[in-house]
Amino acid sequence: MDRRIDIAREQQRDCGGLKPEEKLQPSLPLKGAFRRRAESLAADGLAALVLFPVQTTYLLSYTALIYSGPLAFARSAGFSGMLLTTVIAGLATTVGSAFKFAFGTLDNNAMAIMATLVAAVAIDMGGADQASILATVSCGMALAGLVAGALLLIIGCAGAGKVVRLIPTPVTAGFLGTTGWIISAGAVKVAAGQTLALAILLDRAIDARLVVMAAVAGAFAFMARRTRSPFAVPLLIGGCVLLHHSVFAALGLGLAAQRDAGWLLAFPGALGLTIPWSPAVFGRIDWTVLGHHSLGLIVLAVVAPISLLLTTTGLETALREEVDIDRELRVGGFASLLSGGAGGTIGFTAFARSMTLKVAGGQSRLAAVLSAILMGIVPAAFPQALGLVPVTVLGGLLFFLGFGLLYRWVFLTRREMGLREWAIVPTIIVLSIQFSLIWGVLAGIILGCVSFVATYAGGPPIRAAYFGDVAVSNVGRPAAERRVLRETGQERLVLYLQGFLFFGTAHRLFREVREKFDLGAGVRAVILDFGEVDGVDSSAISSLKRIAEIGEERGVNVLFCGVPPVVRDHLGAMASPQRPRFEIVASVDQALERCEENSLGAHASGPVEPASLVQALAGEFRDPTMAAAILGRLESFDVPAGGALMRQGDASNDLAFIETGRAAVFTAFEGAEPIRVRTLVAGTMIGELGFYLDTPRMATIVAETSCRITRITRQDLTRLEREHPQAALEFQRLIAQRLCMRIQDKDHLIEGLVRAMKRPAF
Repeated sequence: MDRRIDIAREQQRDCGGLKPEEKLQPSLPLKGAFRRRAESLAADGLAALVLFPVQTTYLLSYTALIYSGPLAFARSAGFSGMLLTTVIAGLATTVGSAFKFAFGTLDNNAMAIMATLVAAVAIDMGGADQASILATVSCGMALAGLVAGALLLIIGCAGAGKVVRLIPTPVTAGFLGTTGWIISAGAVKVAAGQTLALAILLDRAIDARLVVMAAVAGAFAFMARRTRSPFAVPLLIGGCVLLHHSVFAALGLGLAAQRDAGWLLAFPGALGLTIPWSPAVFGRIDWTVLGHHSLGLIVLAVVAPISLLLTTTGLETALREEVDIDRELRVGGFASLLSGGAGGTIGFTAFARSMTLKVAGGQSRLAAVLSAILMGIVPAAFPQALGLVPVTVLGGLLFFLGFGLLYRWVFLTRREMGLREWAIVPTIIVLSIQFSLIWGVLAGIILGCVSFVATYAGGPPIRAAYFGDVAVSNVGRPAAERRVLRETGQERLVLYLQGFLFFGTAHRLFREVREKFDLGAGVRAVILDFGEVDGVDSSAISSLKRIAEIGEERGVNVLFCGVPPVVRDHLGAMASPQRPRFEIVASVDQALERCEENSLGAHASGPVEPASLVQALAGEFRDPTMAAAILGRLESFDVPAGGALMRQGDASNDLAFIETGRAAVFTAFEGAEPIRVRTLVAGTMIGELGFYLDTPRMATIVAETSCRITRITRQDLTRLEREHPQAALEFQRLIAQRLCMRIQDKDHLIEGLVRAMKRPAF
């Protein structure tokens, strides 16, 4: 009956037989989702509104920077091209970038170089008509977008983004410092139509526009240090514009008078885009002039990956994200190709504008999309408003950007670099100002290479040098063998090499090794460890050959270990039966083991250990009666080659000695393959730590050869303690003595390390 009632109630619910308030419940989550979506849309729209005046001011500043002097007539077309680049790059970057708030537009560094390139093109064209000049300049800027975009795509598709990171920091700093100077000088030209020079500051009748520009730049700097609010920049821009027009209104000067006096930019009433690929424009392009400045286009293309790398790493740091640099390069290349193909220029992710969307409260990629749409509609719909922005505000923004680059990459880098390295930075700037950015950057690269050579040549090729009392192999040996190796430690010398071995350090390496041959009297073997060597050149190969030859001349075994492939290819033929004193081995541990075996063979006057382990243990006990009681508790068994003596993680129920044979110790970590950490020979004790600490085995021991093992179990030791307490105490003394000998070996090792550090020659 109850089941039929439940089924009826379920059918009633399915048919809508619920109270009105119950019917509304399922729709509440939909209303919550709609509300959240509306709030997100509102936040994205507000972020786009915050970015719009900032981006517009940037574009006006770039326009004034590039289209000045003889190119002032083309400001409308230039601004239109920059708007087109912003819309295309903004949309392409938003769709493809890994950063959710990435906004693409023109790059500060590219625009600074573009200004010098465009000015040079205009000067070369001389008395040509304005239409031809505009066509050639527009084509040059579009070609810059195409070439830079293609290079970005090639680097990104080839997965070679990390190569961009290899550019020396001083060269990058010098380039960015030069960019800062160009932008700062352009700010003075935008604000007052003058060239930046010391004479301007010494002139008593200084232009009032420069004073106002400096005040605006100071306001931007003050604001940047005091607040991170996204509303600060647009409010400051709006405030400066309103203050300017209020002051001139009080003085009774209208817009026309302000333009005549040079306080406002002259903008026509409508925007017009010049597409260089259109038939009417294409025929007016002066390809000869563009050919003369083709190297400048290449410089622009090279600048693009550097700028995009700096932008990407800056966003990674600010947003605490890590992205694929190759993906960002591909997105930037695609955006620049689209922009250049449409008649724009270089455009990709911009750091400041992207962070503005983030800090302004944007919730999704829609914020960047709305920003790009606003930039495409509003200036075209209301072009008259563009002429209301004072040149002092545009110049102040440019000067703030330029001086910020100079301060960051010239003054602050002095704290981060040595004097020799930092000197490259101002050198690049001076050469770029005096000649051109191309020559400055080329000179910087050459100086960077020279600094690299000087730095590496000044560093020691030998990181450390230790004799055999410090540098020991991972072979666990009985006490007598350890004593022999400690006494003969001066016969074995290990040299740990470092850095890049090249012509600047090759002869120094040879000289230092030869000195060690001379000073190290009694040295019978020298091991050169290449584990920390970054690479070698042909000069280093020649020096290494000489080291092997001088070792043979003096009867010293020379072993190279951990060698790079190029060394093995060139010196492998020397390791032959005709040269038995030269060897190339896989690791320094193997080299040490071979040298130790040679020392043991040369200094052993008969067997190092007694004939059997039982005899050795009997010799260590003080009382033969107790020795017999203890030895009677030991049991022996054989383990074939490849068999396990102990396994990591098993219970530590016995303590064992290797009577004959050789074994290897492996340690395994979770999720990783076992690692060989030690080799054990006859006479060594195993399993004592886990046995006395009552913990599982800490390693796996595998027989390399057939082994005979002698052991005592925990039960046998307990029975011995109960039946023969004195014998058990004697056994514990024996174990304590062996452990103390290990500690003594460590003390000798530490003593050798300290002694080696005090050796001025080594």
